[in-house]
Amino acid sequence: MLSISTLFAPTPAVERLEPHDAPASLQEMLRARQPRLIVTPAILAIIVTIFVVMVAVSGEVAFSSSTLVRWGAQFGPAVADGQWWRLLSAMWLHAHPLHLALNAIFLWRFGDYVERLLGPVVFLIVYVLAGVVASAVSLQFHGLSVGASGAIFGLVGVLLTVAMTSRGSGGLGEMVAELRPNLISIVVANLFLGFLMQGVDNAAHVGGLAGGLVLGWLVGRHSLDTTPSPRRTVIPIVLTAAIAAAAILFVGARQDVRGEVTRVGMQIDRAEAAYRIARRDIEARRRTPADVAAEAERTVLPLIHDAQGRADELLRAAAASATRSQASAWEGYLARYDYAWRLRVTGLRDGDAGRVAEGDTRASDAIRDISRMLARTSSVNTR
Repeated sequence: MLSISTLFAPTPAVERLEPHDAPASLQEMLRARQPRLIVTPAILAIIVTIFVVMVAVSGEVAFSSSTLVRWGAQFGPAVADGQWWRLLSAMWLHAHPLHLALNAIFLWRFGDYVERLLGPVVFLIVYVLAGVVASAVSLQFHGLSVGASGAIFGLVGVLLTVAMTSRGSGGLGEMVAELRPNLISIVVANLFLGFLMQGVDNAAHVGGLAGGLVLGWLVGRHSLDTTPSPRRTVIPIVLTAAIAAAAILFVGARQDVRGEVTRVGMQIDRAEAAYRIARRDIEARRRTPADVAAEAERTVLPLIHDAQGRADELLRAAAASATRSQASAWEGYLARYDYAWRLRVTGLRDGDAGRVAEGDTRASDAIRDISRMLARTSSVNTR
């Protein structure tokens, strides 16, 4: 997530970068190339609309991890299971209103420049490609991430490449070249703040910036002379697809305790919600305890057994001592949760309320410890 301190910093360098404070001749020349912005306001409208719909559907304003995953967040285990499209969808989601507002402001600022340089079609392709590269890099470091600033850093990278290669190319080139120190200061400041602030996905920022620098060289380097043709994006599209495929294969090959805890933790939440409904059905005489016990044996116990099997594989595959410690703790929590459900099932079948209560207590204790582990491993990272 791009920082508010950089946006509103009083330094002259940052102020000169903002389009409305840029020299009038630069603004006029850019607007002569592309009189109207088309894609930038469209992207803004899309991300705001998605956020509003998510608020209306979920009833949340600052979204939970589970809500973001349902709506398409970058989520390592899901990507490894074949949901590659999350590398695309994550850049259209935001975790809370401030996250959305900051990214929207910066998108408007930098989109104003880059869309007029590249034209709407190439601009859209470059924006999406930079966002995918940002997601591919982020995927190697974070289990759960959302936001547009990886793609926005890509726009900064494109503009920085154009600024670094435009010296001596005439009036417009000289004006764009003057942006170099301002762009570099913004990049350095935001990356530095990203390293200091918890929950900021700096991996996506670095990935988006690197992708933007390369895209700027391949596509935007000669944009001062003429608006680039969409044909120039063929090689970048192929390269981005290769990077995304490699990232998916790599994350799929890793035995990831963090992702497994997140995935199974969400399944446990659904199992507990179903159990609470079943207990109310028993009290209302809509179902019998034996029916609930049989359903748990068909659904919940196999789920736990599958998770235990994967936990054992994680423990055997873990090489680092820290990963082994996490995998061992996870295996222990699952064993406790499995025992709690066996008590519940036996108590429901035998009509033993005391055993059911003991199972409920043990399940609550196991879930509490799993939740603590989940909180450490599945926090939302914003970009």
